Amino acid sequence: MVKRVTMKREAPYKGYSQRRVRSLQVGTSLPPVVELQAEIDGYMDVLLGRVDAPVQGVLALMETADMYYARASEITALIQRGESNGTIERGSELVKFRTGELRTFRELAQKASELGSRRLTALATELEQSKLGRESAGGRS
Repeated sequence: MVKRVTMKREAPYKGYSQRRVRSLQVGTSLPPVVELQAEIDGYMDVLLGRVDAPVQGVLALMETADMYYARASEITALIQRGESNGTIERGSELVKFRTGELRTFRELAQKASELGSRRLTALATELEQSKLGRESAGGRS
């Protein structure tokens, strides 16, 4: 006879939406370069700790950085689509933005997301250690 186990559903973390897969709102479409620069500058201020993050909690850095990376990737794809269909000329301001500032920002956002992930791993390790009552969760006492 198989015993049926009922999993208790944890409450979603603060800021989580039941309908949206992302809890943050970011820019849309492909505005002029000046507006894109302002958008990216705002995101960079958050990732560099100059202003408060739009979400709080242990997932804040990873969630925020990952969303900003996704938006930067969307902008990259929109510019590339414009290049391929001929609406954006090679060497234009948008292409220079894509290959310069935007590429650098994507790298920054990716590293920030990785740092957020490492922080979560460190927190999980600390919690496990406190449950086991020892300094090394994997070591022997």
